[in-house]
Amino acid sequence: MSRERRKSIIREIEKKRDSKVITYVTSDRPNLSAHIAGDVVSLIHEHILAVKKEERNKLDLFIYSRGGQSDVPWTIVSMFREYSEEGSFSVLIPYRAHSAATVIALGADEIVMTKKAELGPIDITMGSGPYNPTEKNSAQRLPISVEDVTGYFSLLERVGCERPDEKMRGFELLGNNVHPLALGAVSRLLEETKLVALRLLSTRANPFDEEENHQIVKKISSEIYSHSHSISRTEAIKYIGLKQVKTAEDENISDELWKLYNEYKKLFEFETPFTPEEYLISQNKEEYTWENLNLVCIESYEKLHVYRQDINIKRLRSIPPTVNLNLGEVNLPTINIPNLPEDIDNNQIQEIVAQIFNQVIQNYLNNAAQAAMNELLKQLPYGDFQHISLNSGWKEEV
Repeated sequence: MSRERRKSIIREIEKKRDSKVITYVTSDRPNLSAHIAGDVVSLIHEHILAVKKEERNKLDLFIYSRGGQSDVPWTIVSMFREYSEEGSFSVLIPYRAHSAATVIALGADEIVMTKKAELGPIDITMGSGPYNPTEKNSAQRLPISVEDVTGYFSLLERVGCERPDEKMRGFELLGNNVHPLALGAVSRLLEETKLVALRLLSTRANPFDEEENHQIVKKISSEIYSHSHSISRTEAIKYIGLKQVKTAEDENISDELWKLYNEYKKLFEFETPFTPEEYLISQNKEEYTWENLNLVCIESYEKLHVYRQDINIKRLRSIPPTVNLNLGEVNLPTINIPNLPEDIDNNQIQEIVAQIFNQVIQNYLNNAAQAAMNELLKQLPYGDFQHISLNSGWKEEV
């Protein structure tokens, strides 16, 4: 029923805008999030192809995402441009379109935003990498924010480090804690994002002049000093300079955009944190598998693709490095030795006893040791949790 409900809302938006709508939603459910990634490009392409050629003149991308890979926006926008040809490409934002989603919006002829809609800075945070610093006493890689790096050098200038040797000393101090190759990667990603943003702005049907484009990119990449800052539509127009922003009310689709977002909110359970550890503890379970968890959705009136995943969570016990079992008080079973011939010698008796020991006593001791170990494990305190992802992948639905 939810699919039919979403199709109905999509059709209403299409009628009001005389367009074809494709939606792209990535989960930001607490502890179960997904990001913009390159695997969506071919699937969005399938949705575009499902639209009749004569109806591709005006394409709308409804998007909800906290961001993702910096090289994907150019590919997505370029693809829409190729198929809309001399028509228009617009982005519809009901709520959050941060980071890489904002970069996608920069390439649109129109950015239609509700009162609640948010864009975000396009500064770079490198979440992980082989040269990222690690937490103390941990192998966990820490993220590196370009704003933190540039902020560090800005601070050096404010406190009086202006000479080249002073700046070099500051760089050396930073390099002692953050690998220089990681710093280089952050700088490269920022420059790449700026370049992509500039190129996307220039692809618009009615592009701004070059100086305006540079000012927009400067403000949205370097002059907002928090990656979590939300850019409202008013700020986008008056401060950032995005004159292509339109209000959802003026486009007469405010209610439809919010209704469609609410349908996705139910599909992804955005407001319900995924807390499997709490579930295992409260239900006194050792392990459990959550099936068909929704992470990403691409949808149009004609098609639906959903990326799903199963997650198995298992409680792990804190096992000491050495365990010694004392089986001295184990009651051994009675051993019956058959009547032996009178002429049997001592060596034969030893062979018979060894055979009986191997068949009876050794198995008994092994079973006793295993039972004791199982009982011991039950008494040990819980430690960490093991997370295993299973059956991850895209599924096409009717």
